[in-house]
Amino acid sequence: MNPERAVGSKVVLITGGSRGIGRATALLFAREGYDVAFSFHRGTDPARATAHAIEACGRHAFYRPIDAARADETAAFVTDARDELGRIDAVVANAGITGSLGWEGVSPEEWRSIFATNLEGQYFAVRAAVPDLKRTRGAAILVASIAGLTAQPEEVAYAAAKAGTISLARSLALALAPEVRVNAIAPGWVRTDMTAGLYDEPQARAAIVRGIPRGRWGEPEDVAAAALFLASDGARFVTGETLVVDGGNSLSWRIGRQR
Repeated sequence: MNPERAVGSKVVLITGGSRGIGRATALLFAREGYDVAFSFHRGTDPARATAHAIEACGRHAFYRPIDAARADETAAFVTDARDELGRIDAVVANAGITGSLGWEGVSPEEWRSIFATNLEGQYFAVRAAVPDLKRTRGAAILVASIAGLTAQPEEVAYAAAKAGTISLARSLALALAPEVRVNAIAPGWVRTDMTAGLYDEPQARAAIVRGIPRGRWGEPEDVAAAALFLASDGARFVTGETLVVDGGNSLSWRIGRQR
């Protein structure tokens, strides 16, 4: 354990923290006084840049490349983060992937990969951090999607995995009570690398906006703010819930991609 980092600040651990929602979450928590441990899958440069941005907030950063679908790599990351930063107060299980469009277009191998990262990976992250979260009476936040709450005929595997994430949050909320609170966030259309293909296509972007009562796409910072709330004392009596962050999109969701 690094003695200089073992006391004082709270610590958040984020999977998939070098880009998009994960990066925005890391930076917001850092600005609120948390030290940050985050994992990433590919791209050392974005990870290094995120770490430098965290340190520019005056906080400590620890990061490591892992495959979030692997329980052993996730457990090692959690152990090393604890040793480096001294404690874990919150986990944001954010790592996720999408897959081929169309229910017939997803191979059995791709189906398993989507579930392994989007659902199993979230379970592995929380499971590895449970001893720490019990000691700190902390919080786990699972990043799901409104795809897990609505019909998604073109992304069946992704939607099913995210529905599983919502169910996982509810079940873990009971399993880990009373020491640990567990909640999920269900973002809608958020401007990230994952959605860049649609956002960069003007007609598709405009069609999607027409279905969002707030009149705009979400930004990663919108989801990060929800994660910070759920980790805070302001949500101390909230557990087993799913906070939808979609600008009202799911209130009038239309089946299929909006173009």
